[in-house]
Amino acid sequence: MDGLEGRSMPIIDISPVVRASTPVWPGDTPFRLGSTWSIDAGDTVTVGNVVTTTHVGAHIDAPAHVLRGAPAILDTPLDACVGPCVVLDVSGLVDRGARPHAQPELDAVRARCAALGITGRIERLLLRHAATPNERWDEDLPGVAPEVMRWFAEQGGLLMGIDIASFDPADSTELACHRAGIASGVVLLEGLDLTAAPEGRAELIALPLPWDGADASPVRAVLRVP
Repeated sequence: MDGLEGRSMPIIDISPVVRASTPVWPGDTPFRLGSTWSIDAGDTVTVGNVVTTTHVGAHIDAPAHVLRGAPAILDTPLDACVGPCVVLDVSGLVDRGARPHAQPELDAVRARCAALGITGRIERLLLRHAATPNERWDEDLPGVAPEVMRWFAEQGGLLMGIDIASFDPADSTELACHRAGIASGVVLLEGLDLTAAPEGRAELIALPLPWDGADASPVRAVLRVP
């Protein structure tokens, strides 16, 4: 993978811990861990049960999340979820004075790639918007500019990941970036924790669960870095 083959590489966990306080979309189902059986209660085994949204923590959106009759999570191309990636810090490109925060523009994203010496096709792109994990719902989340998504898709991109809750602003009803990615076959990975991920090239592993008919699935996303 771009000269990284054969190297022993450390693993960085880029999945936020999921707990009851994990922010979810307003009105969605928060994470709740229950108990079916418990050794402490005298049962032979401990078995828990989980109630939550399909969009909790780090997760992949299936096209069915946005489009009626579109493929569900089982149809996610797994080869897009594993392989070389680029981590790009765009935190300094977000206009936090705007409401919602203004999205980084395409020219600025491309300039950031150039500054890192990233040229040629980027198969997987992870955009870091924050220096610290987001532990509350951000009503001003900027999303990703649709032209950034289209540029990524046109140069052969397979998967884009972000450390914010959505590819579109919280008040968006058009979901233009989601739709641009889906139209181009880009896998959409949201809710990452990229605070410990260094900028530059790495290897991504972020596989969805095979939930039949689901519109999204949590993932355990990790990076292997040189």
